[in-house]
Amino acid sequence: MNTAAAAAPDDDGTPFPLSHLQRRLWLLHTLDPTGALQSTARCFQLDGRLDTGALQQALDRLVERHEPLRTVFPLSATGEPVQLVLPAAALRLTPVACPSNGEPLLCAREFAEQPFAAERGPLARIGLLRTGPDQLLLVIAVHLLVADGWSWNVLLRELTACYAAALTGSDPHLPDLPLQYADWAHWQHGRLTEARRGELRRWWQLELGGAAPGLDPPADDDDAPAARPGRIVTHPLDIRTEEALRALARREGVSLFTVLAAAFGAMVGRRTRREELVIGTPVAHRDLPETEHLLGFLVGTLPLRVDLTGDPPFTELARQLATAARRAFAHKDLPWEELPWQQPVAGRQSLPTLAHHPAGSTGSLTLPGCRVSELDLPSDASRFDLTLRISEHPRPRPSSVRVEHDTRVVTPVEADDLITGYLALLDSVARRPTAPLSELLPQRPLVR
Repeated sequence: MNTAAAAAPDDDGTPFPLSHLQRRLWLLHTLDPTGALQSTARCFQLDGRLDTGALQQALDRLVERHEPLRTVFPLSATGEPVQLVLPAAALRLTPVACPSNGEPLLCAREFAEQPFAAERGPLARIGLLRTGPDQLLLVIAVHLLVADGWSWNVLLRELTACYAAALTGSDPHLPDLPLQYADWAHWQHGRLTEARRGELRRWWQLELGGAAPGLDPPADDDDAPAARPGRIVTHPLDIRTEEALRALARREGVSLFTVLAAAFGAMVGRRTRREELVIGTPVAHRDLPETEHLLGFLVGTLPLRVDLTGDPPFTELARQLATAARRAFAHKDLPWEELPWQQPVAGRQSLPTLAHHPAGSTGSLTLPGCRVSELDLPSDASRFDLTLRISEHPRPRPSSVRVEHDTRVVTPVEADDLITGYLALLDSVARRPTAPLSELLPQRPLVR
């Protein structure tokens, strides 16, 4: 990428257009009455003595370094959202109060789920909740408009480096940033010409023709939804099964993600009684090496066509899906709202989605002088209709399989049935990968 030629105007108070990825997210944010659904949060338990002054210095350094942490999204004179990089902003450590009889994780969740105001910011917050003499909960919440999943890797790694440097008064030696998010958004707009748009529309029309999304929206859905009731359930993935699936992927020349996604597509197809369907997966738009250390929202949902006709052997389905994924990735730049099968309902995520997180891909936090362990924040709301998330962990801890769902679209009974059926299917695939799907799928019918 020629960053000099593609760079956005200087940081002089000039508003920049939103990226195509941000446009859809901004629309979802405007439809969210809670103001928090389009955000993510992480919670860390700190055992030891934390130097809060050094931590604040580290945060100040990150806000100065990364423009998205001081970006807001006001409306222009024409009513269009724009992104505006502020010359300065503060990300202050906030004490989080919790009643003496309160549950600390619930108090941490309440802090994380406070509404974000996109038009005036800030779009990140960090809180400290004391739970003992030398024990704290550190809560970091960011809106997706300014930080996606990979950004957590960047944020936590650089927070670690800046905190350690602040303790010793040294330089953290962070990598250079050849561009900022606004530069990348400017480049993305220039790349998606009308000719390229037309080419992508024609390709997706052929690719998705005849296949339906794997889920139907709830009957009471409308253009201004209330808070979306959600639920999360997590199960471990058997270590021996996972190793067998890795070996299968190597033999077939596909990725572990492809094997996991093929099984997910088979389960959703059986649930919906569809032989040709579409599932989704998050895909990073970080093809350029300059984006490796960049904060910002550079992730979109990639539709994948799953063809179950003819009761194929699982290995054949996995190879077909690998081909479909490569082809779809090469055509990923068409904005979501322009996909040919999308309904006019404003940007609703109507695909059952599978996300795969290899070990270390979401980042970890290390703070000298503290033992740091990450805790899961409870949640009773869902950003998605149905997402199955597989997160790998360093051994001996098994990988986790988590289902997050809107309870109006997928009931708790259906979600429990789906995850247990999915794990059973993976076990069967590990033992008999060349068997046809009809012999591998759980025999008892799925609850509807």
